[in-house]
Order: sequence, then structure tokens, then C-alpha cells
Amino acid sequence: MGAKALHLQWGSSMKKALPGSKVPFLERIPGDNPKPWDFRADEVVDAVNEGAKLGHELTKYEPHIMVLQELAEWMRRYLEEGITDKFLDDLNSDLHQVRYAKYVVPMDLLPSDTGFPRELYVAEFGHNPTPEAIAANDFSRLLSSGELKRLKSCQQRDCQNFFLGPPQAKWCSKTCGSKHRVRKKRRKDSAR
Repeated sequence: MGAKALHLQWGSSMKKALPGSKVPFLERIPGDNPKPWDFRADEVVDAVNEGAKLGHELTKYEPHIMVLQELAEWMRRYLEEGITDKFLDDLNSDLHQVRYAKYVVPMDLLPSDTGFPRELYVAEFGHNPTPEAIAANDFSRLLSSGELKRLKSCQQRDCQNFFLGPPQAKWCSKTCGSKHRVRKKRRKDSAR
């Protein structure tokens, strides 16, 4: 996915609910039609990592990079603090800029297994939504779906990437793991 803005990159239509959710979820920014929010955690993590790399090279205001940087900050806080009352208060504070509406839609727009129209939620952003609001909305969807339970930060000193991995994983890639082992061996060899 790269550094494309998560809130601007959409599929053509959403046919099912997000993982961990029974109700489909869409977002709408003024002047645009509602679009499905159908990203997986690994896509978001990859985009955040790519956005962090590009963010250092920017010379002008880039809204989508700012959203990715805000998402990175939420991920960092989540890993450092956990889900505390303060963490949730801050997240909810940023979410106050988003209005959530529930709609019932025809079956030709959103197919139903029951033979009846389905309900869905739309996150509606005001004019000129802040990167903080968009990032908080994106992060809250991932958090509440449970998809961030495997989120980790690479422990390689020079790497600041996030990744999804098993509990014992320490590095985002084999390269970072190898760099760590080489440094450790060099320190051990120089101590002799």
C-alpha cells in the first residue's frame, strides 16, 4: 500500500463487515461519497512505516503523511502505555471531531444473507478534518477490532518500524534481527 493516505484509498464497494465487526463501516469527508473503511492491520502498519520514512523528506504540508504520523503516535502510545483511562480519554477527545451516523441501506447496495436491508455506520468528518481526527478514527477501528493485539515495535536500535508478530518476536525483519546479532557479537568480541 505504501504511503497512500488510508482515509483516501478506497475499494469500490464493501460487501461485508470488517473483521471483529458485524456492521459495515464507511467514512465520508465533505464533498466525497461515503467510502468503505476496509483495511487490515498489516496494511495500516505498513503504511505507517512508509509514512514515517517519507515524513522526514517532506518540505511542505502533506495531510496524508500527517495522518500516518498521528497513527504512528497512537501505535507508540498503545505499546508504551497500554489501554489506560488516560489513553482512552485522549483517543475519545480526538474522536469528538467525528460524527457517527447509522443508516439502513438497500440490498442492491449492500447484499444481505437475511433477505432484508442491512444497517451500516458512517463516520462523517466536518469540513477540513484534522489529521488527529482522521488518525484517531482509523486507530479506534483497529483497536476495537482486536487486530492490534500482535502490534510490536522493532527493537533494533536504528529501526523505528512497527510490525505484527507473535509474542516472542523482537524485530520487524530478518535484516534487523541480523543487524542486532552482528552488533551484539562485535560488542562481545571487542570486550575480550
